[in-house]
Amino acid sequence: MTTTSTHLQTVINHWTDLQQALATTQADTWPPVMGIARLAEHLRADEAATELRALERSPDQIGTTAAPLRIAILDVMTAVDRQLVDIADAIASATQRLPVTRVPIRVAGPGDDIALQLRTLILRDEADERRWSFTDPRRRTGPYAAAWLLARHDGAPGPFRKLTGVQLDEIAAAARHAAGQIEQALEMARRTQILDRPCPRCRGALLIKGGDGQDPAVRCRGCGRTWTGEVAA
Repeated sequence: MTTTSTHLQTVINHWTDLQQALATTQADTWPPVMGIARLAEHLRADEAATELRALERSPDQIGTTAAPLRIAILDVMTAVDRQLVDIADAIASATQRLPVTRVPIRVAGPGDDIALQLRTLILRDEADERRWSFTDPRRRTGPYAAAWLLARHDGAPGPFRKLTGVQLDEIAAAARHAAGQIEQALEMARRTQILDRPCPRCRGALLIKGGDGQDPAVRCRGCGRTWTGEVAA
C-alpha cells in the first residue's frame, strides 16, 4: 500500500528527473499513435489508409499538434511547487512554535556560564534550520516543502506541535496529488482510456492501457479480443 511518506519521497527523488525533462520534447502522445495505427490494419483497407494518414500527419500541417514536453513538465513543476508550499505554510502556521523572545539576561560576571548558555540557546532556537521559512525563496520549493512535510508527518523532533488527524489528512491528500502529477508527467504511471473507435470485429468499445513506458495493450470490452504490440489475439 502506497503511503504518504512514499508519495512525498517520490517528489523528492524525481524532482531532478523533472528538471532534466524540461530540455526534452514529447516523443509520444496518449493514447499512443502507433497503437492506434496497428488497430487500423484490422479495418477495411480504405478506412485504414484514411485513419493512418490522419494519425501520421506531419507537424507542419494546419491543426493541433503535440506540445513540447517541456511545457507540460513546467506546468507540473509549477503546480507541485505551489501546492506543497501552500500546505507547508498552513501546517507551519498552525504547528510551528514561535522563536523564544529575546529577554535581556543580566550577566553576573565574565565567568557567568549560565547566562552564556541561555543566550546561545535563544540564538539557536531562532536560527533552527528545521523551521519552515515563510520568506526564503531557496526553501520555498516543491522538493524542500516535500522534505519538510515528510519530517512533520513522521514526527521528527523540532519546534513544532504534534500534528492533528486533520492535518495529517491534508498532507496525505497534497502528497498523493503531487506524486500522481509527477508520475504521469514522467510516464511512470499506467493509464487507461476508452478509444473513440470501435472494435474491428464486434464494434464494441476498445480500452487501451499504457503510458508507463511499457508497450500499450488494447482490449475489446465486447468480444475480449486483445492487441499487444504487433500481436492480436
